[in-house]
Order: sequence, then structure tokens, then C-alpha cells
Amino acid sequence: MPEAARPVRRRAPTTFRRRPDSSAGARELRAALLPWAPPALAAAGLLVLYFLGHLDVIDTPPALAIDAFLLLAIVLYFPMRYARRLDGAGAQLAAGAFAAAWLAIVYLPIYQRIYPSSRIASLDVTPEAVPVTLPTAGHGTLLDVVIDGHLERAEPGSAHVARYSFTIEPEGVPPRTIAGEFKESWLRQRQGRRDTVEVLNELRSRLVTIRNPANGDLRIESLSITGDAPPLLTISVYRHTLPPWWVGLIAAAALLAGAAVFDRATGAGETAASMAVATGTAVTGAFSFPAIGSPHPTFRELAGAAIVGGLVGGPIGGLVGWWFRRRVGAARRARARGR
Repeated sequence: MPEAARPVRRRAPTTFRRRPDSSAGARELRAALLPWAPPALAAAGLLVLYFLGHLDVIDTPPALAIDAFLLLAIVLYFPMRYARRLDGAGAQLAAGAFAAAWLAIVYLPIYQRIYPSSRIASLDVTPEAVPVTLPTAGHGTLLDVVIDGHLERAEPGSAHVARYSFTIEPEGVPPRTIAGEFKESWLRQRQGRRDTVEVLNELRSRLVTIRNPANGDLRIESLSITGDAPPLLTISVYRHTLPPWWVGLIAAAALLAGAAVFDRATGAGETAASMAVATGTAVTGAFSFPAIGSPHPTFRELAGAAIVGGLVGGPIGGLVGWWFRRRVGAARRARARGR
């Protein structure tokens, strides 16, 4: 008799599962984080210099100057990343030249306020000593006069105020009366929902630009000081080095035009890292920095300029970029219809 067929069991094919490639994930993470490394390092250096300067471990002017440069470099970095989209070495070289010019023009007014020109003359003036003469002959027709008061220190919860007035007379022009006040007060500022802290608000110096058309000496007369300060003013004279307002306006317009072209060529204008927005923010903040606060700037003035740039300059830059894109788009549509 034939043997009965035996059932044959077949093994199911073994499924091989590949282990996840951990090196690929690490590469992706590295590629995602690498673009953030330069601004993160710059921000870390900025904070370190801020604390060192604020604690008087290092002098405030160099710490402030480096912090301002790092802040501008961070603002410029993000739109400049899109320069890699440009075709050809010539276009990328032009973008690099624009970035260098951008950084130099925007940083110049900040540096000149932190480091003014060499002091021409400085005198401690009292009401009994006037009239006195500041030897400024031959040092230019536009001078910066820095007035420093010697206000008494106010205790927490109190305020001290001193008012001053004096007449300054350049050669060949009518005398000019300069009056103002120095003030130091403690203000309560809310911190969190329930806590409050006392913040010191002080104004101890002032800068006044004086025209000296005859390029001669300056004469100080009729000094008066009242209030919580000794009868003494320190008056220092520097050569005025900041450019006129119209030069700054031309420079700002040129930078905004270049930024709009850059955004159009790279596509950065369609992203949050628009060069036009960055330029409007930086230019407004930089040109407002010399006019904010004390003639002896601190980190508070730098923060105030950054806020002004973000609130005022950013929307201006965005508006310029939007107008430029609209004009270019309209011109292209007109040429297409003409064909």
C-alpha cells in the first residue's frame, strides 16, 4: 500500500528589521543646530560682557562697544544666511561687501558716541569763577559741550534735584543760555504680580552741540546752580564727529534700498529673516542711540536704542520691503503684457 502523505510544515519567512541608524539622526540634529551656533555664542559673549561691565569688573565703554557690535552682528546674521541662494561667486561677493558696508555704517554712530573725539578742554566752573574761557580756538566750527553736575546721592525712597543755568558765548555770535536740571530719584517698579523693587533713575550730565562759526574760544558767563548740589559744574568740550542728519538719512535710504534688492534676489523677504526689516531695526536703533539718555552711555541706553529700533525701525523696513516687492511685481506684469 502506498504510504500516506505526510503533512509538511513550512516556516514563515523571517522578517529582518533594520536597526535605526543613530548616526543619521545625529547628523540631522547637528545640521539643525549648527546654524544657531554663531548667534548663540555671540549672545553668550554679550551677556558675559554685560555682567562684567555692570559689576565694574571691566570698564563700561569697551564692554558696551563690543556688546553693541555683537548685537548688530546677530541682527545681520539671520538674513545673510540666505546669501547662499545666490548664483555665482560674483553675486555672493557683492552680498559680502554689502554686509561689511552695512555693519560699518550702522556701527559708526554707536562707536562715536561711546568713544567721542579727544577732549579739547575741561574746566570745573563755579559761580564765583565766571567769566571763564574755554580754549577751543582752531578745533572746528561745531563742538559738543558736555555738562556734568555733582548731585548729592539720594537715599532709597527719596529724590534730589538741582537746577543750573549759564551763558555760553562763541566768538562772533550772540550768547546762548543753557538751562536744565540734574535729578536722581528712586522709583518703585513692579516685578512679577505682587513684588515691587526700587529702581534708581538718574540724570547727571547733558550734551549740547554748539556752533562756533569763528572757530574761536568759548566764554562761560553768569552761572547759577540751585538745589541739592554744590555750586559746581564740570564743563568739557569735544569736537563734534557725528555726521549731519541728512547724511544719516541718505545712508539709511541706501542701506534700505540695498536690503530690498537682497531680499528680492535671495527670497529672504518672504521669511521672518528679512534684510529690510533687519536694516530698518538696526539703522533706527543706531542713529537714535546718541540722542538717548546720558552723554556717558551705559547698557541702559543700548537697551533703549534696541527697543526704539524694534518698535519704529522694524515696521519701516517691512513697509519698504513690501513696497519694493510690489513695484517690481507690477513692472514685471507690465512687461509681460507688453509682449
